Amino acid sequence: MMMPYLMIHDLHKKYFDLDLDQYRLTFDDGLFSQYYYFPLLKNHHQELTFFITTSFIQTGPARPMFAGEYFSHLKTKKYAYRTFIENRFDHFMTLAEIQELATYSNVRIGVHSHWHDVILTRTHSSKRKPPSPWKLERFENRPEIATEDLSIRSKLAFQGYYFKDDMLIRRSEAQWEDYIQYDTQLCVSWMQDNLGFTPDLYCFPFNEHNEKLLSILKTFGFKQFFAARPGKSKDVCGRIDIDSLVDDET
Repeated sequence: MMMPYLMIHDLHKKYFDLDLDQYRLTFDDGLFSQYYYFPLLKNHHQELTFFITTSFIQTGPARPMFAGEYFSHLKTKKYAYRTFIENRFDHFMTLAEIQELATYSNVRIGVHSHWHDVILTRTHSSKRKPPSPWKLERFENRPEIATEDLSIRSKLAFQGYYFKDDMLIRRSEAQWEDYIQYDTQLCVSWMQDNLGFTPDLYCFPFNEHNEKLLSILKTFGFKQFFAARPGKSKDVCGRIDIDSLVDDET
């Protein structure tokens, strides 16, 4: 029986109290904490898989790794606000840090899209909850989001709507496909230019996927796909959110 995959974002001190040896570990977004705590992870008996959102990675030197001091944990909605609204990227790995991780034989590096961006749709998640502040501000807190019962989802997985001349316009099928091609080519080229290989592992932004997105990604050479919820797809590996294994205190 294969061990389940864990989905991990910003690393928290309490995660290291779990029996991580029961899982295969995957890390999303390319956050600095994943590099910082690498000394506590590098001897894991399974491969460690890092999914990088390539537009978030800036040039810069490698910073020190963990030497006994634990950092404050960043929840996803907090670092997403810093990224998309404040245009800050210090909470992600630098290029030098990712290049260093790539030298380890037990590290696999895949992609998590280039932009990791969102779009408005009328398709709601099964878990109805208010959109995160960063998602609302991404669309300038427009009242249409509430009055027209819109939701904010993955720009890759949903065709969706955009605003033009203050009107809500649906993306055409061709525009949607072009965006998938554009985003994917950017992240593949980034990996080739900066890490020297063509990636074949892909993790879906926001864990959202569909057959169109899958079929286009396969044309770029991707062979293994990851999401929290694989649905009916036999091509997608499911993952367990590590936060479901711990209490919600921060």
